[in-house]
Amino acid sequence: MNKETAEKLLAISMDCSRDTNESIKRVMECCDEGTFKIYRGHGGKIMGYLFTEVIAPIQSEHLELAPPDFKPMQHTERPRLRLTKESQDDLLALLNRLYEQIETMAGIVRENCDKVEAAMYRSRTHEVLVHVADAMACVLAADIEEKEG
Repeated sequence: MNKETAEKLLAISMDCSRDTNESIKRVMECCDEGTFKIYRGHGGKIMGYLFTEVIAPIQSEHLELAPPDFKPMQHTERPRLRLTKESQDDLLALLNRLYEQIETMAGIVRENCDKVEAAMYRSRTHEVLVHVADAMACVLAADIEEKEG
């Protein structure tokens, strides 16, 4: 990722972290301790995943954007698929269709269910989308072989 994009994503991430922290403070100020503890758990997950899945990988790639005490993440090489270009293209087309279908499901739920149910299904469909995107990354990173014969 280029530095300009990294800077933009880090700025948005920091805004999200501040907003999440502010929401935790608001619940602490106006709710009982039990409610606060429940909500703080959700806020903690938001900020934790934001750091481990967005901020730390960016700062590991662009150490000049990291604080002085930052310890870069170790990069581990994933096993790579070996595909023909045709197989890669076919798999990407299938995964893109799958991604779009799951996004459509989320939209249907959002438009046709109560707010609580819609939020729960958005979370569930998001989890599926994470794995579809991981599969896409795996296919895109494949070693491309020449087609035999």
